[in-house]
Amino acid sequence: MPIVYHTSDTYNTTGGERDHAICGPEDQMTTPKTSRLRLIASGLVLLYTLLVIGWAAAHRFVGDRFWLLALANAFAVYLFAPLPSAALLTVLARRRAAWIALSTALLLFFGLFGGDLMPPSPIARAGANGTELTAMTYNVLFTTTDATPIAANIQSNDPDLVAFQELTPALAQQLEQQIGTRYPFRTPVHAGCHADVAIWSRFPLQVEDVDPDVLCRVRPVVVDLGGRPVRVVDVHGWPFTSLRREGVEQSLAWRQEQIELVIDQFVLRPEPFILLGDLNSTPMHEVYQTLAVHLVDTFREAGWGLGHTYPATGGRLRGIPYPDRMVRIDHVFHSEDWRAEAAWVGEWDGSSDHLPVVARLRLLSAD
Repeated sequence: MPIVYHTSDTYNTTGGERDHAICGPEDQMTTPKTSRLRLIASGLVLLYTLLVIGWAAAHRFVGDRFWLLALANAFAVYLFAPLPSAALLTVLARRRAAWIALSTALLLFFGLFGGDLMPPSPIARAGANGTELTAMTYNVLFTTTDATPIAANIQSNDPDLVAFQELTPALAQQLEQQIGTRYPFRTPVHAGCHADVAIWSRFPLQVEDVDPDVLCRVRPVVVDLGGRPVRVVDVHGWPFTSLRREGVEQSLAWRQEQIELVIDQFVLRPEPFILLGDLNSTPMHEVYQTLAVHLVDTFREAGWGLGHTYPATGGRLRGIPYPDRMVRIDHVFHSEDWRAEAAWVGEWDGSSDHLPVVARLRLLSAD
């Protein structure tokens, strides 16, 4: 059935003559109220897109140098949580500008986080002719008093090497009794550290010296992997000492200095390298990006999903509830001498506030 167009006469205010406006059926059905709602919907989509673009620009050019931005960077993925609502508003708006704005926000999201949502590539899983090593990073929480669930968690993942953070002497003694025979090569516990970093291994290891300023937070070793020396560093990044401006800025500065020291002293050496630990930094933070210049993130290479590890359980902060697994701050990095075949987040042990991260690596054959 052909569409019939109607003409409506309107007066030209300047000349008094009649103008004939052509209107379609859809235009006749659009009321001023509907038009106003569409305009509001379009404006909301445009405003939201401008906000995420503003954050992205600030992140790119300012990074963590402004404390509030540094906190926002930690939870950057949640800036894109309104995308489904923005899509509905775009459909309601039915305006080209809204569609362009939505497309821009979607492109920004997938550019930053799309790779995490894709399954690992077949190349990452294919392996190579070389020695295999499974490594685990595990913040066991310094207040933990029962090592049994931690030992069970380690045994279920069966790593060859475990990098602990916040390991107390009492907890280390319990773990030694339960899984010590599985990991006969262990770094000694520093007497002056209330909660230490430690590396336990199935392979022989040699402890290296480290700057006294980071003694309880950085533990470097050289592992004898079938006759080939492999350098491994366990790092516990400086936490936020408070959420006030001074505390955030001081913690960020200390953390950046800490990771630059690790890079200068250990990362740039010729041996195959692995860095594990609770870095207290997400992929949007400068510490992570500094490391990513030199090393490969095993979870992004061979894992699937956002890989969030902290907090292990939800709770309340000043009466405000928060969910579990909000951010990814526990990482396993490796040099180009390795290929990650798989990476995953371990189960909760019932006591720690972190989830462990495990990566299966294969050492590429030396040329």
